[in-house]
Amino acid sequence: MSGPPAAAASNLGAGRDPNLGAGRDPNLGAAPGRDPNLGAGRDPNLGAAPDPGARAAERAHLALRAGRIAALTAGGLALGKLIAGQLGHSMAVTASAVDSLTDLFASSANALAIRLAHAAPDRSHPFGHAKIETLATAGQGLLIGGSGVYLLIEGVRRLLSPEPLRLAAVTLGAMAVAALITAALVAYLGRVAARTGSSAIQADAVHYRTDIAANLAVFLGVALTYATGISRVDGVLSIAVAVYILASAGSLLRLGVRDLIDTSAPEERVRAIEAALDALRAVGEIAGHHALRTRIAGHTLFVDVHIELPGDLRLARAHAIGDRARDAILAVEPDAEVLVHIDVERDEPA
Repeated sequence: MSGPPAAAASNLGAGRDPNLGAGRDPNLGAAPGRDPNLGAGRDPNLGAAPDPGARAAERAHLALRAGRIAALTAGGLALGKLIAGQLGHSMAVTASAVDSLTDLFASSANALAIRLAHAAPDRSHPFGHAKIETLATAGQGLLIGGSGVYLLIEGVRRLLSPEPLRLAAVTLGAMAVAALITAALVAYLGRVAARTGSSAIQADAVHYRTDIAANLAVFLGVALTYATGISRVDGVLSIAVAVYILASAGSLLRLGVRDLIDTSAPEERVRAIEAALDALRAVGEIAGHHALRTRIAGHTLFVDVHIELPGDLRLARAHAIGDRARDAILAVEPDAEVLVHIDVERDEPA
């Protein structure tokens, strides 16, 4: 339950509703040079962006470039593994090639989703398009799960009807090179995900991290097959890779569903926001706070909180304190979309 100054002060940020971009009607989209999905903070990892709009463009550029690099890398790995698998008659290597082929489609879809997710809010989507990344993450999980089922079936078939392997240098060399390239890609995607907060790039990094282990498993299995002459090892290994891929798909689906159902931010991030508000209370800026809510949508964290102030404060004073509460939250979550409500001291939440 909000007091009289609530609508005028807290929801207006610095004289304007933070959902209104640069003071414009939300139905008209965002004002030039500012993305309303990105708070007012700056990330030192991205350099000295002159304004939030430039910083948003930088984030989008980094994420989109990473998505394209991942897609190109996956395409090259798929082609190399497919050739090696066919030449060496290895179903395990061919299975890994199919996995890389799905990586190509998934990373390509991610690149498109990233571009769309960073588009400015419009009349139909006044809160932005951040959840497009979330949809891409969930879609990637489904696609990878389908490839896992296919590889599981092919592994069982090869287990029942084994074929001798050949060209050890080709198959083993291909898997060793693939593992090294994938490791470099994972390191790169991890850095970009940390700098941009992109859930799609994070999903790509998680997925390719599982590929490193899968590539090493195939390498060791094929080497064992050559060393022992037991052809069924190849089929067993294909099944193991398929199960690993299915587990990876489940992880990505959980990541996507988490955002689609508006899950709260991780506990440590919520505690950091609470600590910032408690610091304001400790110095007497606010009497308290309640009804803190957070939700994640793609690369954006939405924060909604009620702060408590004396009922006899002048509107301008309450407005200024609301601004400082918002800025305190942005100090710990620079890219958050923050909405602060002002309630009369000791008022109960609605």
